[in-house]
Amino acid sequence: MYDAVIIGGGPAGASCAEELAKKGFSCLLLEKSKKRRYKACAGGLSLEAYNLKPLPSFLVERKIVLARIYSPSHSVEVGVTQEPGYTIYRTEYDQWLRDQAEKKGAEIHYTEKARNVNLTNPSVKGTKEYNTSVVVGAFGVCPCLYQFFGIHIPEWVQLIQQEYYLPEETVSERIGDCLEIHFNTAYASWGYSWIFPKREGVTVGLISLPKTVRKKERLTRFIQHRNLGGITPKKFGKKYTFGGIIPLRPVKKTYGENFVLVGDSAGLCDPVTYEGIAHAIKSGRIAADAIEGYLEHGNPLSWYEERWKKELYEKDLKYAQKLQNLLYGHGLSDHLAEAVVEMAVTDEDVRTALRWLLNKKEPREIVYNILLGKKFTFLRKLGVSSVKLLPRLI
Repeated sequence: MYDAVIIGGGPAGASCAEELAKKGFSCLLLEKSKKRRYKACAGGLSLEAYNLKPLPSFLVERKIVLARIYSPSHSVEVGVTQEPGYTIYRTEYDQWLRDQAEKKGAEIHYTEKARNVNLTNPSVKGTKEYNTSVVVGAFGVCPCLYQFFGIHIPEWVQLIQQEYYLPEETVSERIGDCLEIHFNTAYASWGYSWIFPKREGVTVGLISLPKTVRKKERLTRFIQHRNLGGITPKKFGKKYTFGGIIPLRPVKKTYGENFVLVGDSAGLCDPVTYEGIAHAIKSGRIAADAIEGYLEHGNPLSWYEERWKKELYEKDLKYAQKLQNLLYGHGLSDHLAEAVVEMAVTDEDVRTALRWLLNKKEPREIVYNILLGKKFTFLRKLGVSSVKLLPRLI
C-alpha cells in the first residue's frame, strides 16, 4: 500500500515524487519507458524553470542570452545577459529529475505502463496491481488514461521535430547562444517554427493543428528555407522524425476524491510558447502539498485546483490564452506577426514584452498589457484588415 502512485515520470511526475518523498510519504512512480528514453521537445528551459530547479552544469547544452524572432519579412533580436535561458536534452534532464526523486526515497519502476486505474478502491494496475491512497496523473496527453478519471481530453496541437548534428564551432558561428523563433503559417499552422542550438547540433521543429496535412513536408521546407547546410540528421530508435501532443488549455477538472492531475495531463502547458516545464514543476509541488494535507489532515484534494488556479492561472495562463487567441489561428496571424516584429525593432517596450514572453521572467498578464497598450499602433499598421482583428484585440 502506497501513499501515492504517480503515473508518468516527466517533470511534473518526478517533481511530485521528489516532494512527497522529502515529506516522508511512500511513493511509487510508474514510467512506461526505459531510462533515458528520447523525449520529443525543443529543449528550451526558461529562466523561470531554471530558478525553480537549478541545473547542474553537465545538463546545460547552451546558455541562451539572445532570441532572434522572425516574421515572414522582418526579424528582431531580444535578450539581455542578466535573464538567460538554457537549452537541454529532455532525455538527460528528465532522467536527472527522476534520479533526484529516487535519491529522496521515491520508488521508480521503469518500462511499466499503467493499464488500468481504479478510483473506487484506489489502485493502479501495471505489471501488477498497486494499492494507494492517492493517484497522481502525470502521463501527458494520453486519451487512453483520461477515461479512468472521467476527464475529456483537452484540445491540443502537435509538434513535429528532428535533431541534427553540427560541430560545436559551427553552431557557435552560425547560430550562437541564440534561439530562433519563426512566425510563418506556411510552416507552422498554429504557433511557430524553431531552431534551438545545442552544444553540438540543433533541434528543429514546428507546431501544427492536428488537421494540418503534410506536416513533415512543411518541416523539410522550413529547414530548406533556413539553409542550415552541412547538418547531419540524428536517429533515435530507428526514427529521424518525432511528434508530440501539447494541450491548448486546462482540463475542466484536475482533481477528484482521491486523484489529482498535474503538468500536461492537467493541460497546464503555456499556450503561447508551449513551454510546459515550469508549470509542470510547480503543479507537481502543489500536488504534493495537497496530498500531504489530504493524508495528514483529511483536507479535500480540491485545494490542489484552488491553489494552481491562483498561482498559475490568474496572472499567467489566463492571459497566455488571450495572447494565443490574438496571435494564432486566424487569417491575419502572419500580418500581426509582421506588425509586432517590425514594431519591436524600434520600440523597447515591445522588445521587452517579447523577451519576457520567452524567458517568463514576468507573468503573462504584464506581457499582455504591454502589447494591448500598443493596440492602436498595431491596428494602423494592419490597415483595413485590422477590422477583422479588432474583436481579438478587445
